[in-house]
Amino acid sequence: MPPQLQPIASQTSSEAARGRVPLNSVSTRIILCVFVSTLLTALIVSWLSVGAIHQDARAQAAQRGRHLVEERAGVIARWHSTAAAQLAANTAIGTPWHRALIAALDADAATRTRSWDSDPSTVSNFPPLPTPPAELARHFDRITFTRSGKGPVPAAGCLPASVEIIRNDSRVAGHIDACLSRPLLGDALQPPRTAARLTQSWLAKDTTNGPTLRPVLSALQGVRMLITDGDGVVTAAGGSRSQARIGHTIPLTQLLFPTDGQLATYENEEGTRLIGTTTQIGRTGWFIVSESDYARAFAPSIAITNQIFIVDVCIILLFSVLAFKITQAILQPIDALSRGAERIAKGQVDYEIPMPVNSDDELGVLTHSFNSMMRALRSNQLEIENDRVRLEEKNEELQRANEILAQLSITDGLTKLHNHRYFQDHLTREIKRVSRTNAPLSLILIDIDDFKLLNDTHGHAAGDEVLVSLAAIMNDSARESDLIARYGGEEFVILMPNTDLAGAVHLAEKVRMTVESTRLIIGDSMKPIDVTISLGVALFNGNRREFFAEADKALYQAKDTGKNCVIIAGSEALEAE
Repeated sequence: MPPQLQPIASQTSSEAARGRVPLNSVSTRIILCVFVSTLLTALIVSWLSVGAIHQDARAQAAQRGRHLVEERAGVIARWHSTAAAQLAANTAIGTPWHRALIAALDADAATRTRSWDSDPSTVSNFPPLPTPPAELARHFDRITFTRSGKGPVPAAGCLPASVEIIRNDSRVAGHIDACLSRPLLGDALQPPRTAARLTQSWLAKDTTNGPTLRPVLSALQGVRMLITDGDGVVTAAGGSRSQARIGHTIPLTQLLFPTDGQLATYENEEGTRLIGTTTQIGRTGWFIVSESDYARAFAPSIAITNQIFIVDVCIILLFSVLAFKITQAILQPIDALSRGAERIAKGQVDYEIPMPVNSDDELGVLTHSFNSMMRALRSNQLEIENDRVRLEEKNEELQRANEILAQLSITDGLTKLHNHRYFQDHLTREIKRVSRTNAPLSLILIDIDDFKLLNDTHGHAAGDEVLVSLAAIMNDSARESDLIARYGGEEFVILMPNTDLAGAVHLAEKVRMTVESTRLIIGDSMKPIDVTISLGVALFNGNRREFFAEADKALYQAKDTGKNCVIIAGSEALEAE
């Protein structure tokens, strides 16, 4: 009569101990897995999103900056060209200012340099120039004349225009160097709040270039526009906190060649992170720079990044809580199953695992199946014993099959010779033997001449027949103590223990001549074909690597010599008679 099954009543000491180690529980691992997978997913998605947002923000900032600097550079370049043309026109021979300038030079021949400045308070070290015409005064705020022979005086801190002064007799009297009006340069870079004042000022002076400022001014909000010389020193600026940048140096190399190809990132002297773009102002060698604070330019993308981070944290917490709740609901019945299995493993098969509250779900089906399995355990023991007997019989059959397989593993399927693997193992044993006995050991490497051409001409089936025929010839020619193996493809090897070099050469010549004199009938065509072989012979000299390498080198020498010959390692070919 089968024993009465009883439900599990209490936990064992190991179960109680297990309950006190939550990190080892399946629920903890599931929760950690969900947490880590959610965290990684959120991080990857966030990284991709933030990267795309940041890249888009950089592209927009770069596009806006390029638009601003190109527009401003074009306007200022046209202004510079107009001003230079105006300067050339007003210093041409015969113009009133040219006559006044020449007269002043002739009246004071000792003075080498004269200058004019639009700011009366400026103290000049040089005698004054004649007052320039109004059309020049509205373009330039400083004009300097230098007599011929002195060279032009560099105009520091300004965007210059230069022209030579020619006398009536065509001699060069000197050079005029003029600086574009710095106040007007600053006005051209101001943000939209100064648009009205700038437009009125400019239109009053130049009705040609003034209207081109309006579309550009609407895009200047939030950026600083700077004008620098070729060394990056800021000489004019407009925009938020722009005046503080005058006199500072901008890293022009970074701006001209940004690392990402579109927008430069750098720091000012105070350590503030900035972004900017630049372009050259015509052919002047000066540059205009669009500059913004990094934090302000990327404030929208930074705000979106923070929002993504907050959403990620909420998602991670939500999924972790859900994983905890679901895991607890699943693992309570599983824990009962594990406790029952633990008792059964100890041999207490008289117990039955209690059914969970919901016996219709997967866990209920699993518990019912587990109990049914234990009831069938005893009845299956006899069948297990029978299976064990059958398994022993199968093992014996498998052992015999393994022996056959072992033989096949060292035999070439086509030629029935030993294969490469067996040859290497046998060579190792022979080398150990001759190292003890000092007996001679020789090696012949054999290669079928023009085997690829034979395959291409007669087909691979014909090539296989040639390989089989060559194997038969070698078997008939060699001694029983010699090892013949197919080394690979159309290459064969004969290892001859207790054979000196003369004996090896004799066997090699015997095989070569037999192959040469044998006309093989291949396939159904009944047409005989001639086959020749090349052979390399070497004698073991104590080094396994050199032993085989010398035979291989001799074989290649036989191929190069003209094929159908035997080469001894280190000697010339034994030509066929």
